[in-house]
Amino acid sequence: MADENTADRYREPVPAPHRQPRYRAIADELRRRITAGAIPPGALIPSESSLTTEFRVARGTIREAINVLRAEGLVMTEHGRGTYARPNLPVRRLGPERYLSRREQDGDEATGARSVGKPAVEQVNAEYHEVAATPELAAMFEVEPGTILLERRLLASAYGVPQQLTTAYYLLDMVAGTPAADPNREPWPGGHVAQLQSLGILVTKVREVVRARMPTPEEVKTLRLPLGVPVLDVNRRTFTRTQIVEVASRIVLPADRAELQYDIPASHVDPT
Repeated sequence: MADENTADRYREPVPAPHRQPRYRAIADELRRRITAGAIPPGALIPSESSLTTEFRVARGTIREAINVLRAEGLVMTEHGRGTYARPNLPVRRLGPERYLSRREQDGDEATGARSVGKPAVEQVNAEYHEVAATPELAAMFEVEPGTILLERRLLASAYGVPQQLTTAYYLLDMVAGTPAADPNREPWPGGHVAQLQSLGILVTKVREVVRARMPTPEEVKTLRLPLGVPVLDVNRRTFTRTQIVEVASRIVLPADRAELQYDIPASHVDPT
């Protein structure tokens, strides 16, 4: 008997069948209804009392299910309105044409040709300040730390909602006293390339590095981001033939309403 008890003590237990928590199953069903269009974008989710009756669970279980959907960015909650399926916002398609010269953007008047796909920007809130280059910014500009820069903080809106948060810099001695240093001129048609072009500065290359990340609390508030929606973080440097003339240390785009498009020259494509 003692030997049998010893054997039972060290015998591997039989694992219990895995059962998904009830709130997860409810979240799955509500997600299916949203993605299938049974709950259209902008429509209210059924009330907690309706869902407790339908799924025969406690109100707390329904709230846990809604929290899952909110963390995924599928639903939003507003005081006085309730919880609703997140609306589908228009997507801004940002391609290389946004860095064309003003003439190239507007097209050739003789032929009537125009570039397409330009993002709509209705309003830009701009704040300009003179700052000393930090070691990080100095390295990006390839200048000495402490070099005076013009810092430009821009919040661009399109389709009635905030779309882009930019922190960018010019070398101050290059733009001081010019219209390019006047925040009241924003939005500048043609963007920063056109600004530089107006000063006789020819841009020869723009280099971008793009990564995805979760937003900071300040970015969530400024860009009105639903919980769970990531951002695209773009680092940009603008070149002439002899120097770096502009650095955007951070261009923040909501990932649910922006699409970046890049063309790759055919010579860079491996035919195999």
